[in-house]
Amino acid sequence: AQDDARDEPFEVVMVVWRGCEDACEGFWDHLESAGVEVAATVLDAQQDRDRLPSFVERIDAMQPDLVVTWGTSVTLGIIGPIEASSEARVEGIPAIFMIVADPVGAGIIEDATTSGRPLVTGTHNRVPEAVQMRVLADYLPFEQVGVIYNRDELNAVLKAEELGRVGEEQGFGVVERMLATDAAGAPLVEDIAPAVADLAEAGVDLIYLGSSSFLRDNADLLTTSALAEGLPLATAYEAVVRESKGLIALGSAYYNVGQLAGYQAERILRDGIAPGDLEVVGLDRFSVVVNMDTALELERYPPMLLLRAAEVVRSQ
Repeated sequence: AQDDARDEPFEVVMVVWRGCEDACEGFWDHLESAGVEVAATVLDAQQDRDRLPSFVERIDAMQPDLVVTWGTSVTLGIIGPIEASSEARVEGIPAIFMIVADPVGAGIIEDATTSGRPLVTGTHNRVPEAVQMRVLADYLPFEQVGVIYNRDELNAVLKAEELGRVGEEQGFGVVERMLATDAAGAPLVEDIAPAVADLAEAGVDLIYLGSSSFLRDNADLLTTSALAEGLPLATAYEAVVRESKGLIALGSAYYNVGQLAGYQAERILRDGIAPGDLEVVGLDRFSVVVNMDTALELERYPPMLLLRAAEVVRSQ
């Protein structure tokens, strides 16, 4: 265990993708409530991977007590994959990742509970796609699910592939639409509405948004396009239902995920436990959120059994 008489605060660096959102705030709030004194540095990539190499250099120069990464792109850029890589990554610094859709598929950890890396641990925050589809089937019987994804986000690709496998197992079809990209390979906002229209023409029963920071950031356009086509949109992102017009979300509240990562940090910093000795963990409970305004507009009323378990919200 660490020396309880430590005079200086622990130096913790968090690298985020799009500012300090709910998970980031939950992390710091947990450490504060636990009485763990930290000198906090937040580095914001502003959704630009090109910033990450300079962050690696800065972190290596700082040699903090802990580095925390938000999201798949940031985690791969700062901590790197489990396999050796020639690209620069922080080394010799304890690390925690959070908000990574598929850390095993992304090659970050060994298996669902073990990182296989002495200095790395993290949190699961996703309800598996198989569970998502079973819950949706009780509300929205479907034969074809539409999925839109962007090739530049590994987590988006992995979740689209997972949905395809679940479709084969559960007996529904998956219709994919990959977004067009610009010269730099970034997805085009103006391709979202046509992608939704293509899925409607293909006869899908609903659209599922599993994992995509790009689509989450453009949720208003995505959800209004789906509504215009009379299609319900289900998602793993609560914000797409709470703050936009998605119909239903089944997921983990980001703030709670951040607090869970904060507990891991407490054990590493205060108790002196090596990250690799901590399991990669997830929340025990998930939340269901239904946007009733969207349900009324689509005339897709939730069954009473679901309403008893769900939080009902109205469009902002």
